[in-house]
Amino acid sequence: MPGFDLDRRRALGVLGAAAATTALVGGTARAQAPVQMISHRFPALEFYAEKMRGAVEGVEVNTQLMPFDKANELATIGLSSKADTLDIVYANDTTVHKYAKNGWLMPLDDLWAKFSDEFDLADFPERALAPYRYEGKLYCVPHNVNVMLFFYRRDLFEEAGKQPPATMAEYVELAKEFHTPMRAGTIKCLKPIDATMNEAHWYFNTIGDGWFDQDWRPVFNSENGVKAIEALKEVTGYAQRGYATAANDECTLALQQDLAAMGLQWASRTAAMDDPTKSRVVDLIDWAAAPGGHTRTATDGYAISAFTRQDPELLFRILATSSSAANMREGAAMLVPPRDSVLRDPELAKQFRQYPGILAALETAVPTPPLPEFYEAGEFITRRILQAVAGEMEVKAALDAAAAETTQLLESRGYYR
Repeated sequence: MPGFDLDRRRALGVLGAAAATTALVGGTARAQAPVQMISHRFPALEFYAEKMRGAVEGVEVNTQLMPFDKANELATIGLSSKADTLDIVYANDTTVHKYAKNGWLMPLDDLWAKFSDEFDLADFPERALAPYRYEGKLYCVPHNVNVMLFFYRRDLFEEAGKQPPATMAEYVELAKEFHTPMRAGTIKCLKPIDATMNEAHWYFNTIGDGWFDQDWRPVFNSENGVKAIEALKEVTGYAQRGYATAANDECTLALQQDLAAMGLQWASRTAAMDDPTKSRVVDLIDWAAAPGGHTRTATDGYAISAFTRQDPELLFRILATSSSAANMREGAAMLVPPRDSVLRDPELAKQFRQYPGILAALETAVPTPPLPEFYEAGEFITRRILQAVAGEMEVKAALDAAAAETTQLLESRGYYR
């Protein structure tokens, strides 16, 4: 496809622009060539990008941060082209399976064992490492454990004599009650693909039957799955304007600017609520486990491209240094540390008022299915969900269409032999 090839060349040009100095000498990259990193962007990852830039003295790390969908798109284009313009790649618990399955990442097991004592890597529990294993091999250094929890305006709830909702039904009623022309009853983040999948994950796991059965057959279009998206459709009637094109940044802003009373958002956005330079609701928002639980938990980490020309030990040292316990303690206000020594430190719970809500949410949160094609299928699923929410299709018909499209995709990849 000519248009796709043009887009691929443009994307590779963007990825390679900062790497233009990586001229080859005798078939190897010059030692002074900057390390190229591409990443999703939110406050915790911005913090870690800064730590990577100063991780190894004399080594320049060019950190390119952008919204998730764009980072995933550019990483996919660069890695699928076997380009050496990327060295360090952001991956979460879903994208890592796609990248690893395609042979785009370097297994880290040997490096992990070699540097375990130097960087106290035993401090990372297996629950933090497991999402980053594919076919038994480890591919990422964890930097952040994230979980979606319930943000709510404590002052508004107290004035109304209300408690945080415990069920989806209570949540819908409160969204309706708090909804005014000046302030939405709730935020909704339904920009394709990632944001919609996050919201749908909560509904499918709380009201529905999840995403797939044990044989990777879709179950999100079950009777309960239809009820889940019908509930989502109803709640959008009390959401902020532009919810269909809103992702994490836009929803965070809506809460910060007193444009919504409550809603689902990532733990990594809690500190932003109390930032006096950006927020109008400082000390007015509290956090709890979401109604019904079963929100998404995710891990944010960094992998090494299989096609890098940099020294893998140097790249691993950058990742291990940036994810030190000291750095996690320093950034604890904006991240959920995957190291046990930090996450379970009772002093952090006293110091940061969001920690009790985070720990409560982690009790019931579930990751997305470990399916390498999950986001690829998400293109079908999110389109159909948005058609259902907008009234362009009946909910049952929309989910059946998404299930059929997903089944066709997975069948073509050999899942149902």
